[in-house]
Amino acid sequence: MIVVDQLNSTLESSSTCSKMDPKKRQWKLGSFREFTNVTGLRELFAEFLGTFMLALIATGGINPRVIEKLDNFADLFNFSISFGVGMTVGLFIFLCEDVSGGHVNPSITLMFFLDTQISFVRLIFYIVAQFCGAFAATGLLWGIGDFEGLPNFSPPTFGDFNVVRAIVIVIIGSWVLILTTLAAIDPRRGHAPSFLQPFAIGMSCTIALLFMGPYVVTGLNPVVIAWYIVCGAWSHHLWAYGLLPFVGSATAVGIYNGILRPYNTPSQAEKKSANP
Repeated sequence: MIVVDQLNSTLESSSTCSKMDPKKRQWKLGSFREFTNVTGLRELFAEFLGTFMLALIATGGINPRVIEKLDNFADLFNFSISFGVGMTVGLFIFLCEDVSGGHVNPSITLMFFLDTQISFVRLIFYIVAQFCGAFAATGLLWGIGDFEGLPNFSPPTFGDFNVVRAIVIVIIGSWVLILTTLAAIDPRRGHAPSFLQPFAIGMSCTIALLFMGPYVVTGLNPVVIAWYIVCGAWSHHLWAYGLLPFVGSATAVGIYNGILRPYNTPSQAEKKSANP
């Protein structure tokens, strides 16, 4: 997650995006040397820290103590968690954007790679940093939360799990996030870098989670599987948590580039606004 500043930052393949001819877009392999200097290490640490804080806050908010208190207020719980996670996403995008681009989500990093804005090497390094942050956060939460002392503890589950429903709901929710993100950061839409991009992306998370909550107990970020692994819930359909957001991201990039991406340049947009 991510704002227009990323397109002009040290991410080599995302610079000069506003001048990019769509017919010349191509993926890049990249090099591990991108991360052998201070700038590269700062980028990885920003992704680690952003995902750490996001996983800590989101996972900490969806825990048995909270769920037990709100059993009779399921609608309130769904709204509060969706709004809280969405605003947290926007906050950490805003905090990390000038350093790493503020992805804090492996499916967002995949989006950037498929949209030819980052290299394959950066994709791998970012995802590793994000999962490390998530495991560190959930491990810390497990260590200080005394969850083993709770009666009948288990992480949130699907309940009556339905494969088709999980696939459809998670992919559609991912579309909301990815399409909004691509639109928010696309300079050809005439957007200037501002706090509104993180806000728009955070709100898209809120809307998607409000839609998904009554059907599947899952999020839009694959790192959520870290909590289930730390809790020992290995058998709980981890593919739905870890894989489907990537599928949603990949298909959303195709939809945006094939249908929704504006192919006019900023100068053309300015000329159009000057001559209505």
